[in-house]
This record gives sequence, structure tokens and C-alpha cells, in this order.
Amino acid sequence: MCRYSYPLAYLSIGLLSLCQPLQAAEYNTYQPSVMSDETENTPYIALMLDYVPAADNLYGITIAPYHFDNNYQQWGYYLGYARGRETDITVPEPAQSHRQESLWRLGLSYSFTEDLSFYAGGSAYINTTAYTNNISPRIVDGKPTWEEDKTTQWGAEAGLRYRVTEHLILSAGYNSSTESAVLSIGYAG
Repeated sequence: MCRYSYPLAYLSIGLLSLCQPLQAAEYNTYQPSVMSDETENTPYIALMLDYVPAADNLYGITIAPYHFDNNYQQWGYYLGYARGRETDITVPEPAQSHRQESLWRLGLSYSFTEDLSFYAGGSAYINTTAYTNNISPRIVDGKPTWEEDKTTQWGAEAGLRYRVTEHLILSAGYNSSTESAVLSIGYAG
């Protein structure tokens, strides 16, 4: 019991010392209550469904938080991921091959008004081709060996987001790595 009493006492004193300034600030009656001239934007997070009409249509999601620091109210950021369906490539039997595209997006946004914002950032457009060789294993339940080739095309993007209602947000932009538009609709809450 004695060996735990000293650390417990130090921990208790430390917690009390942390709470004391908070209590003093809460009950400070010497400063008059004055309304601030600064308008505070309500922070929100937009969760959007994306459509990218690239070589194959890509569908994905984007998450975009806004205004969580009152010193930087106009700034936000976003992270998005979109993926296309797996497309088979015709190759001689018994080989198999397919390809799939994906897009990662990351950037910053700046709000002109409470509802209209501009966003810009970088993107990585990844084209993955998976294939087997013409050799088929001659064993029961033998599976072919798959290999992958990945190419990544880096690019940039820019666009506009508009909050139509309190919870509906629309977005349109251009992505240079896919050389196509990025269209989004989502929920801001």
C-alpha cells in the first residue's frame, strides 16, 4: 500500500493543479462580459459521394472538415478516394488478366462565404494491371500465380463547393491526373 501512495499523491496534486486555472477562468467576475465582434462559423464535416468520368468510371467518397479553428475560420481540408470496377482484359487461354483504376485526392479548401468554398490539392491516379502467365499448375486445385503492374500518375485538382441547404453540399472540379471532372454530392453536418 505504501509504495503506491506516493505516485497516487503526485497524480492527485497534478490533476488538482490542472483544474485550478480552469476554475479560476470560469468564475472570473472581474472582466466584464463583452460580445465579440468576430462572427464564428459553425464547424461542419462534409461527407460526399464522388463520380469521376475517367477512362473507366470511378466512384468514391470524400471527407471534408471545415472551420474547427476560430483563428483560421476560412480554411479546411479534404481527403478523397475513388475506385473503378475491375475490367477483364482478353488474353490467350489459360492466362487471365484484369485492370482496375483508383484515385487518391488530398488538399485544402478556402471559404469565400459561409456556403461557397474553393478547393485545390494533389492527386494520385493509380492504374493496376494484374495478370497470370500461360503456365497452369498441374496439381489438384492448383491456382495460377498473379503478378501486378502499377503505374501512378501524379496531378493536381481544383474546384468549387457550394452548400445549397444546411445539409446538402455540391462540388465540381477538374483533376489533371485523370484529365476529367470530379463531381460530388454530399451531406454536411
